[in-house]
Amino acid sequence: MDSDNSQNGEKNISFQNKENSMQPLSTIPTSVTLSAEQFERLYLTPMTRRQAPLTKQLGNPTPLALGGFVITTTPLSCCLMAWRGASGNGIAFIGPIIFLGGLLLLITSILEFILGNTFPCVVFGTIGGFWFAFAATMIPSFNAAAPYSASATDTAAGLASAGFMNTYVSAFLFITMAVLMLIFMICATRTNVVYTLIFLSLLLVFLLLSGAYWDLGEGNAVVGERCVKGAGAALFVASLLGFYLLIVQLFESLDFPFRLPVGDLAVMWKRKQYKNTQIDVEESAAIGGE
Repeated sequence: MDSDNSQNGEKNISFQNKENSMQPLSTIPTSVTLSAEQFERLYLTPMTRRQAPLTKQLGNPTPLALGGFVITTTPLSCCLMAWRGASGNGIAFIGPIIFLGGLLLLITSILEFILGNTFPCVVFGTIGGFWFAFAATMIPSFNAAAPYSASATDTAAGLASAGFMNTYVSAFLFITMAVLMLIFMICATRTNVVYTLIFLSLLLVFLLLSGAYWDLGEGNAVVGERCVKGAGAALFVASLLGFYLLIVQLFESLDFPFRLPVGDLAVMWKRKQYKNTQIDVEESAAIGGE
């Protein structure tokens, strides 16, 4: 019995020595707090009051929308510029427009809504919805263009008819989208230069397409085709800017040792931020006094 007790005592002493020799456990942080500048660069929206709690735990969905945007707009812009004999004004890209443009942007819009990022949610949701509507118009089963043809059943002829161009394409949809891009461009001045230039390019795209289809509807083929190519060039610029912004965000998310410039426009709004900070301080002081 004495030998057993001594052996057990030795085992306990050796186990305690091993525990003492082991390094103490350290707590690994599961969330990351971003600075206001990093938040604006990653989410393309200013951190007006405080950082949303979910942004410290969930991934950033914004690059997903940028990826869907550039994959769709780049080939479409080449088509509008008629590179390598491309034609059809986007009919051949119905699949990518739906599943790469519309779907990815809509998913990102929902995720931005969950994170509480209102501006990216509205931007990605409306542009994604536009891609769905644009593609649906060209799908024969939706019967959007066929009634404008002579036989009332030919979608291709309906898309090229003057009535369709003057009614759906230029007079309503593209002009409305141009107004929306103008609003987005003004709001984007709160973030950075690259994001603002993307909306400026898209504004030119919709204005040129509106003029193009109006001229084509009136029989001015030469002017109309030039406007279509100009819209393609503006869309190509927007896609290049989108690629650049996508690279910036991916580098930022992976914590690369360098940062690419985006032209931060927060300097224009420092005075406004200072006023908001003063209001927050005054409110906190009032609450503390109570």
